[in-house]
Amino acid sequence: MASRPLRDSDVRQAAYRRLLTHAQACPDTLVIDELGLDHGSCRIDIAVINGHIRGVEIKAEADTLERLPRQVAAYGEVVDKALLIVAPKHLEPAMAIVPDWWGVMVAERSSTQGVRFRRVRAERANKHIDPLVLARLLWRPEAQAILRGLGVSERELRAPRATLYKLLVDRLPLRRLAQTVRQTLKARTTWRDRSPLL
Repeated sequence: MASRPLRDSDVRQAAYRRLLTHAQACPDTLVIDELGLDHGSCRIDIAVINGHIRGVEIKAEADTLERLPRQVAAYGEVVDKALLIVAPKHLEPAMAIVPDWWGVMVAERSSTQGVRFRRVRAERANKHIDPLVLARLLWRPEAQAILRGLGVSERELRAPRATLYKLLVDRLPLRRLAQTVRQTLKARTTWRDRSPLL
């Protein structure tokens, strides 16, 4: 009997069970599905946020690679590390699209009908993060609270959201900005498109 094709949900569940067990068990790590980038113009399939931001993108058998170049560009502005998990048929064309700092894994059906992961390339650090796009992960009240802590006046805090992000980038070096964004995301107890985290 032929095995059924792996779906996104099969790969995602297996990734949680096998690749992200340690991250999920760590109290200082946030693992979240569908993290919006650049105000929702693109989403990370699975984001792991601790001492860095790691993005996991899944391309299962039924998926196409049509959006991958745009996703690669969006991930590249924000994440410290990225992992692409692909069905075997996507491996060769995907390798021509993702930059060499992305890790790559193949997900295929195992002999027991589970999911088997095979590492093709290890992840490396991304050196091209855009501070302004990183700051856009914050909601307006979060950006205001950080700026208030930096001594920005209440009058300035009423500026448009884009101005607040620019103020953050001007006042915080990238390393500190990245740390502040990660801490804020991990402290967030509700997400706009999800029920509250317990």
